[in-house]
Amino acid sequence: MELVAGVGVAPNVALAEAAGLTVENGIVVDGSFRTSEPAVYAAGDCCSFPYRGNPVRLESWRSAQDQENHVASAMLGGEEAYCRVPWFWSDQYDLTLQAAGLPDVTRPFIRRDLGDGAFVLFQLGDDGTLLSASGIGTGNAVAKDIRLAEMMIERGLAPDPAQLGDPNVNLKALLKG
Repeated sequence: MELVAGVGVAPNVALAEAAGLTVENGIVVDGSFRTSEPAVYAAGDCCSFPYRGNPVRLESWRSAQDQENHVASAMLGGEEAYCRVPWFWSDQYDLTLQAAGLPDVTRPFIRRDLGDGAFVLFQLGDDGTLLSASGIGTGNAVAKDIRLAEMMIERGLAPDPAQLGDPNVNLKALLKG
């Protein structure tokens, strides 16, 4: 077995190309992170993997960490497809940004104001399931809501849009169903 690892925003795929692996916006892998050569795995910024039916490549430390654990399991015979919800975080001066899922600028947002200028934007799929949540605020103002949204996305829940937008509705209650 071989392991190909890469770090950076632009995927360094020269080794994969030289080895004859399929490369399209990164090293193409399946749900177990096997490349076009089944004995070779790739994880992290260098690979393009299936997420909800579409190939994606993520430049995120948490995604790379989740993928390395998944690849280790796959190398040991695990067959479960990777399904972790993408999560991103960044501090920008006094503000913290967090996102769970993959926001789509072509879809409408549901805004939930949290006070002190903090807010979360939710997006639903055509079937009503929660696709993404993006928030901004000082300190950890959005952390709890983003984490709860991440769990809702993982479970494929379809929360009521009016309740998502209402800061008086506890998101934990929506998570329970």
